[in-house]
Amino acid sequence: MKNTLFMLAAALASQVAPAQPVVEIKSARLDQRKEDTASTLVLTREELAANGDRTVADALRRLPGITFSDSAGIRMRGLGKGYTQILLNGQPAPNGFSLDSLPPEVIERVEVLRSASAVLGTQGIAGTINIVLRKSVSRSTQEMQLGMDGLHGAWSPRLTAQSTGKAEGWSHNVSAVLARSSTPADRTITDSAPGMLRTFRAHEDNVGESFNLSPRLNWNTAAGDSFALQTIATVNRRDIHYRSKEQVQLGQSGDFADVRSRFRMRGYFLRSELTWQRSLASGAQWELKLGGNTAPRDTGFDFAGLPLAGPGPTVRHVDGDIREHGFNYGGKYSHPLGNGHALVAGWDGSAIQRMQTRIEHEYNYTGALNFLRDDRYDGRIERLAAFAQDEWKRDADSWSAGLRWETMRTEAHDRNSAPVRQHSTVVSPVLEWMRKLPGDSQLRLGASRSYKAPNMLDLIPRRFTSDNNNSPTNPDTQGNPALRPELAWGLDAGIDYYFAKDSLLSASLYARDIDNVILSTLYRDGERWITMPANLGRARVHGLTLELRMPLTASLSMRANLTFNHSRLDSVPGPDNRLAAQTPLSGAAALSYRRAALTLDAEFSYEAGGPSRESATLMSSAPYQRKLDLRATWKLSPRQEFRLALSDVLHPDHASTDRYQGLAWRQTAINARGSSTLRLNYQQNFN
Repeated sequence: MKNTLFMLAAALASQVAPAQPVVEIKSARLDQRKEDTASTLVLTREELAANGDRTVADALRRLPGITFSDSAGIRMRGLGKGYTQILLNGQPAPNGFSLDSLPPEVIERVEVLRSASAVLGTQGIAGTINIVLRKSVSRSTQEMQLGMDGLHGAWSPRLTAQSTGKAEGWSHNVSAVLARSSTPADRTITDSAPGMLRTFRAHEDNVGESFNLSPRLNWNTAAGDSFALQTIATVNRRDIHYRSKEQVQLGQSGDFADVRSRFRMRGYFLRSELTWQRSLASGAQWELKLGGNTAPRDTGFDFAGLPLAGPGPTVRHVDGDIREHGFNYGGKYSHPLGNGHALVAGWDGSAIQRMQTRIEHEYNYTGALNFLRDDRYDGRIERLAAFAQDEWKRDADSWSAGLRWETMRTEAHDRNSAPVRQHSTVVSPVLEWMRKLPGDSQLRLGASRSYKAPNMLDLIPRRFTSDNNNSPTNPDTQGNPALRPELAWGLDAGIDYYFAKDSLLSASLYARDIDNVILSTLYRDGERWITMPANLGRARVHGLTLELRMPLTASLSMRANLTFNHSRLDSVPGPDNRLAAQTPLSGAAALSYRRAALTLDAEFSYEAGGPSRESATLMSSAPYQRKLDLRATWKLSPRQEFRLALSDVLHPDHASTDRYQGLAWRQTAINARGSSTLRLNYQQNFN
């Protein structure tokens, strides 16, 4: 398959006329990386479009120190579960927002900050990812893309259309993305304990459909004011069919030997924000923002479980709905004071209200009702912050000193009990220093206070029950409204060394000391095992990231990165007492060949897994991941482009394990079958 890909690319390229010479434009990523006092990486719109990724999460994984997992989401420095702050246009992303749901076509650039920022926020112990939605319009354009992914014979089509326009005093751009994804998956689950060994063969068909519309309107007044209205609207639905069958090798059968289930979700996400900017005669500028969002979704779940020797199935039906609404606001005043000196001050805040209902019916094999459970929950998070940041440059040195004050109130309860309220305040100083070295190289050092707030899902005391074989390794989960934020002191240091044209060698170090770490606690409630998050002690985290980028020949270039992460929990005995199943090692190496209208890319990435422990009795083992991607892109004409890619060519199986080491051990191991994805993409520009 690999030979076929490159032979096909070369054959098609030979039929294409050589591209006309173009003027090289330096990347904004390099400029901002060199000029910013804090350590910042930037993915530009051109870089996002060059690889044909379906989601921004796929593009971010190419950056050093960033990984992604289905359970923990995006991870900087190996840390998931909320340690990375995700922003949309400088504002915190709403609860439930996923980078997988955002198409790259609607993005202007992505800024990755390795340290805290008084202006953008300090709610990111691992770092901050700020997604800036497309805003600038230089000319009127119309563009269309058609893509198709193939996995296990299931095809996932995707259609993208973009339009921009500009006239006197105003401009607009709008992107529309219609997509369908189909991802079949096979798993083998092994459940073992003293005197017991069971194996489950499981298959899942996961089908999602979505429509994303992202319009933006900009207009300027004669008085010098500028206004922008940015909206994201997404309608989505998902249908997941699951089936599993049990084989007993030792001991007795579990609750259900044959399981069939179906999960359905229908929902939409709407976020709109109005921005007003006024430039003053002194060069100062005011900026005010006001926005709102809503994310309702309805779910239905049907379950049928047949015992090995039972007379008939047990049937469950669950109806759920979530109504989440919020608003955000903020203001910022920036004033250049001359001689490389600038002051920024402002405020921002938000409020999120969530109402959640879950109604479950269970029927026995005769159709009689076993029980009816009606759960209703409310949650609210309010946040208010004020900040000031002073930056100045003198000769080869740049300094930045900032202070951010932030207060948060949380409230969560079921509707039959009194609410549990928590109030916290964090004062975060941020200090950054950069020195420019000969040859445009830089040396950086920073110190900051940051925090991680509990999310709404962890606060609301709703119980998510396991449908089959509840155990210490397959427990129910429940939120904890008494959670408090985690607080951290951090140090960052790094050097970027530009040793030749388009060549970079970079090294960065970090360390964090975290209090009030949120960990999962396991306990038993009658016959049911339950995990619940709680604040438990301290953690220490540190690591190193290396990056290399350089041309090898006039047509061939390479890039590589490697990240080492290490953490220890004070309240959990070792070994392997790592924080949030932290990825201990990740890296990537890529080659890119460009000649005339043809571009060939090959990238290999690796993530180490291995054992980790979050309590004295629970241990998990994450899979080691190896991924090889191959891609060929060629210009059919200045307005036409075709891309052919193979993702995850090696397609290794992924094995993970959860183990309970209490009075009697128990272990659940999951082996997920690996698979390769064929990706086709055609782009047409109509201008």
